[in-house]
Amino acid sequence: MGVRGLQSFLKENRQSLCNTVILSRDGAEQRPPVPVVVDAWGIIYQLYLDSLPWTSGGEYLRFYRLTRRLIKAWRSVGLEPMFVFDGAAPPEKHATLLERMQGQVSTSRMFYTISAQTRSAPSFSRGNTILPPFTMPAFARALSSLDVSARFVARGEADGMCVVVADQLGGYVLGKDTDFIILSSAASGNMKGYVPLDMVEWIEGERSEGRADGGSFMTVTAKKQQARMSRLLPPKNYRNPTLVLYTYNAPSLCRRLRLPANMLPLLSSLVGNDYTPTSAADLFFSGGAKPAERIEKVARILREQLARPLAHSDVTDLVRRVVRKLCTRPYVDDHEVDELVDAVIEATIQYVLPQTGECCSIYPFCGEGGCQTNLSRLSTPLATPPSPPEGVAAYAAAQRRGLLHNITHAFLYPDRLYLWSVLEDPSGPCSRASSSATIARQAAYSIADEALGGLSFPEPTIDELEVLQQDKDVCKLLGVASGDKGDAEENDSQEQRPSTPDEADLAAAFEPPQPSHSVTEYLRQGSSSRIASRTLDLPTPLTNDPPTCLRPVTDRLKTYLLHLGSDIPEIHALPLRLQPLAAATRMCIVEAAENDTTGSRRWRKDELEAVLRAGIGCLEGWDLIANADDEETTEDGELEESYPLLTNRNAEIVAQLSSALADASFLAQSLLLTPDSDTDNKDNLTHLTPYALFSGSALHFLLSGQDPPVSTGWRWSAAYRNKYRDTLAAVLADLPADVLGFARAHGPKSPKAESPQQRRKGSKKANGHSANGSASSGGRFDLLMSEKL
Repeated sequence: MGVRGLQSFLKENRQSLCNTVILSRDGAEQRPPVPVVVDAWGIIYQLYLDSLPWTSGGEYLRFYRLTRRLIKAWRSVGLEPMFVFDGAAPPEKHATLLERMQGQVSTSRMFYTISAQTRSAPSFSRGNTILPPFTMPAFARALSSLDVSARFVARGEADGMCVVVADQLGGYVLGKDTDFIILSSAASGNMKGYVPLDMVEWIEGERSEGRADGGSFMTVTAKKQQARMSRLLPPKNYRNPTLVLYTYNAPSLCRRLRLPANMLPLLSSLVGNDYTPTSAADLFFSGGAKPAERIEKVARILREQLARPLAHSDVTDLVRRVVRKLCTRPYVDDHEVDELVDAVIEATIQYVLPQTGECCSIYPFCGEGGCQTNLSRLSTPLATPPSPPEGVAAYAAAQRRGLLHNITHAFLYPDRLYLWSVLEDPSGPCSRASSSATIARQAAYSIADEALGGLSFPEPTIDELEVLQQDKDVCKLLGVASGDKGDAEENDSQEQRPSTPDEADLAAAFEPPQPSHSVTEYLRQGSSSRIASRTLDLPTPLTNDPPTCLRPVTDRLKTYLLHLGSDIPEIHALPLRLQPLAAATRMCIVEAAENDTTGSRRWRKDELEAVLRAGIGCLEGWDLIANADDEETTEDGELEESYPLLTNRNAEIVAQLSSALADASFLAQSLLLTPDSDTDNKDNLTHLTPYALFSGSALHFLLSGQDPPVSTGWRWSAAYRNKYRDTLAAVLADLPADVLGFARAHGPKSPKAESPQQRRKGSKKANGHSANGSASSGGRFDLLMSEKL
């Protein structure tokens, strides 16, 4: 959520509104830590997109290490962060979310339209991006590894909770949205200020040993920065990095605008935020009005209306008068004004600060809607309902660890689930709409429905009930039973007569609406670029005791593989940590073969081998270097030198695998296949941490027949070959021989197409591997063939 134009207004009035806080390493250990509450998603977006390529599909180990480096840098100057994550978006943001999903489809179309050389450049499209799907869980895992406090909001955005917590702790709020300064106007005044993300700066501080004899000069090191490094991180060549924060607060803004603090939420709604209809801006402001001019106009009209006698007596009347004064058209009808007034009031209500208490220990699965989860730093005891269902309690515990975001959203809003696109070609089928992916998610919904005693399915609306009452009246006039219980009892006292077929059909049409037992997903449809909804009916929930999510882990693992189409002995025999990779890859090759109408979608064997080698090597990389002490050894500039060529074919395979892992993770959430701990160890399950099996750059390199460079985090040695061979055999077990397509020929002398017989004769050479198991590299013709395939 953000106020349109407020960021520009704050920067333009920086001298009168801004305060500066300087934090250095000198004496940081002796000073009490400075608390800062951070909007987690704002940091995730800026840190990842500033430092890493989004076009490769996801660099999660690098992102994990960058996050740890950021936390250590903040703590070194005395800043102690606490992160707050968004929950399920409120219904009021439905249109905004659909617009953003449609924007992602447009970004994918642009990616697949331009040349591979252009989109492979590190500077490609930094404005329109698609954040890789597992950045949030990788970020949260990095926080857990350093014992950083994290708060996972179940319902709604994190903005309000950030302000509430900062007010309690007496700290700052760090985030991207300008709403924080508006929300702080309703706090108690203990919050120190709002720090915009783009106004955090590292400088080289003074060092006593660097001063000259006279003390009038000091040695200053060069400020040359490595490429693709976020400004959130201190440059590595700084010997005494000092953090500078530029802060804003609500009292300063009120003085500048000459408005009372309680008018700031109304001002932001009139200027425009995520909940205000876009048509309001066209009605209130001229097309050439600058952001600062819009804010000044709204503030001036508010001051004029507040100066009138009894201006505060009726809020609705005040908003109506302000709306009419803001209108630039000479005539606006009353109906349009009333709609605008209602929309502005609804947008203003969004600035009400949330409660800090928790209604019970099983929130948000208790059915209550007016509370939030508890804060880890607060000691308020929780009221536990008598004998809560074990499945509900287990889900609530996983939600507080941040491991259940998809299932929580499905429970709260089963009528609007947003399946965000991966970086796939919009002209092809949607991976998340495939039959295997749908089966996995439908199973996840059903398992959660069973454990929670039902999702929060919407009840019939008032309009539906009114239409039903009108239909019942028509039925009475026609002398036909409407199916209502009261009508049935009344008809029992009358003489019974057999109904005609027409009367039976009419009565069935007027049956009272039953509560829905289905979920509605929003995703890209088919091979179109349109975001649309589709409904998945859920089976009648079973009454298993215990529920499926609490059965022994061996049973849950079997259920996991069953719904992914991988319940076979060969995959069960694999190490548990490799089963998600094997199952997701098997889903991909089977789905590609079933939808292969042109002969171009089937995976080739060398592509399957590359995917498995990438996953196993990435997992080993996590085990070896995720929390290594020498985190500073990998230079940020290495990323530019090791960036692979992103061909259409390789990018599509990366997208298919990423999508399959996302749906497998959805199913693992419902089954509570959680890691044994939040820290990294070699015994943890990977079912909810699929990012440990994935590196987009490493996968692109391997798909191109090259071993990934060390900077990708991928590791490989002879010791991993047995795991690789076993996983490859398990993925292909019990599948037909034609599930894979013809292997790609490497380095032909002419671009003449080969027949299937010629390809089979040369398949051994085409699939040849080097001593370390990598596919042999080819020439430029391979890139051309890769584009065509």
